[in-house]
Amino acid sequence: MAVKMIIDDGGFGSHLRLLEERIAERIDAKFEHLAGVDAARCGDASRDDLAGEALSLRLMEDRTFAGAESYRIDGSGFSWTICGSDELGLYYGIGKFLHSALWNEEGFVPQPTDGWVIPDCDFRCIYFSVHFHNWYHEAPIREVEDYLKDMLLYGYNAIECIVPIVQLSSFEDPMFRDSVEKVRTIFSLAKKLGMKVLFSVVPNQGMVTAPHEWDADLSYDREGIYRGWLGRNLCPSKPGVIEYQRGIWLGAMEQFLDIGLDYMIAWPYDEGGCGCGKCAPWGAGGFEKLCRVLSRDLKRLYPGAKLIYSTWTFDVPDDQCEYSTLYRRLADGDMDYVDYLMTDAHGDYPRYVLEHPVIKPIVYFPEISMWKLYPWGGLGATPLPRRYEAIWDSAKAVLSGGMPYSEGLYEDISKIQFIGYYWNKDARYTDILREYAAYEFGNDVADDAVRLMELIELNHVRVAQVQEPDFDAAERAGELAFSIDGRMSEKRRRSWRWRILYIRAAIDARRYARYRQLGMHGEKDLHVLRHETEEEQILRDDPEAQALYQELRDIYHCLDHSNGKNMWTLPIVQGRMRI
Repeated sequence: MAVKMIIDDGGFGSHLRLLEERIAERIDAKFEHLAGVDAARCGDASRDDLAGEALSLRLMEDRTFAGAESYRIDGSGFSWTICGSDELGLYYGIGKFLHSALWNEEGFVPQPTDGWVIPDCDFRCIYFSVHFHNWYHEAPIREVEDYLKDMLLYGYNAIECIVPIVQLSSFEDPMFRDSVEKVRTIFSLAKKLGMKVLFSVVPNQGMVTAPHEWDADLSYDREGIYRGWLGRNLCPSKPGVIEYQRGIWLGAMEQFLDIGLDYMIAWPYDEGGCGCGKCAPWGAGGFEKLCRVLSRDLKRLYPGAKLIYSTWTFDVPDDQCEYSTLYRRLADGDMDYVDYLMTDAHGDYPRYVLEHPVIKPIVYFPEISMWKLYPWGGLGATPLPRRYEAIWDSAKAVLSGGMPYSEGLYEDISKIQFIGYYWNKDARYTDILREYAAYEFGNDVADDAVRLMELIELNHVRVAQVQEPDFDAAERAGELAFSIDGRMSEKRRRSWRWRILYIRAAIDARRYARYRQLGMHGEKDLHVLRHETEEEQILRDDPEAQALYQELRDIYHCLDHSNGKNMWTLPIVQGRMRI
């Protein structure tokens, strides 16, 4: 029997549509719209089972409450109200109403909040990396839009994308037009939902056709391991380069004049960097010189936009005085055009930032896509809850939020973990991920699902740190995944969120068992578990494992099975993918 809901939308039609979409995806529901409904007249508050009864729900806004983007959920039994302090707050209240409810196949039991819920961090951005033929690049736009709505309901208030200059030969390149079209579509939806939009510029990133006499000095990273040498990085101290770079970033920035940009992120390395004597130390030298010019162009095109100055991999691997020089210039008031600092490195949180006073608001760049084990999404889901909680706890006192970097669906769990911290700095991953698991997989399997994530992380970290796997833990993870799968509803069992977690556990169990069976041991053999290639893949002769790899590729929208265009995130299927 369909659940009947009588809803007073308070005039918030887009909120109502999203709420009803999400409910209808999960249960058979019948919606009745009645402006000014008397919520108290519907239902018997003593009953727990809502199936077949009328649940009344009112959506409303209370702009007298001072906390921006906040919400509260009130009610009991069959009478409920979701109240937002503004339109974004109402979206977040709807998200919490959905995620915290106790669901079964016939209905759900909402849960109230303890008064107003106010986010601890105002900067809560998610980065969709719409390039390099990952999921965001290849998936139909309607799926990317639907995923953006998921991120909104979980609590993000901003979206970041780039146009990949690193791959372009000119602005006439079809890749440029395709990329701009997709980013514009994502940004347009975000704006309609009330979210802010961010755009990144690598100030010294040239197109592939840039003159080689302008090339940067790559001595800032002797081996290209820590900071990378991706694309064409140019030296701004050479004549003509700054004018050339302005043409590139203006050509990209001007694509969004009708939509509007709220933030610009200036990025220093991987794409970017120069180690010549005139540019060093890059992070407070040549990079800062370009950022100053970039800021003027940004404020001219988008007067209200804020500039975020990234310090990604500053002073890595050696202290090159980037942080110390930057902080001195900030303290002297020489860089007032900077609105935020964005900080991170490959490993632990940068110590310099923790040991010095906060001069500008600091936001975090969690690297959730690319931590060890390769291809990064090629094994399925990549939960690392203990690792991320330890890093967050070390830095949360100085942070005003963050922006996880995402290459696809496989780090979905980590996106939800971090947005939990941005709403409550003292939250624990066990609570954040249990609510996620209860909503996505079912309340009766939620605790086991969190335990499964922990078991997967255990061997991810061990192998990443070149330690022998815990074979018993891998076997337990495989058995636990199979047990959970058998207790889930058919609809939830088929969901991509469960499939990528289940496949990860199943593949790990088979990989580690095969490693043990073959008597492999030591750093050389561990390389096979840490870095899969088609030639060395340990399960290349296992038909069941290959079927799981293929299922992942289908989820990731690798529709051309001979496509090797994204070697970083795609599972390797024997005989079908050539890198």
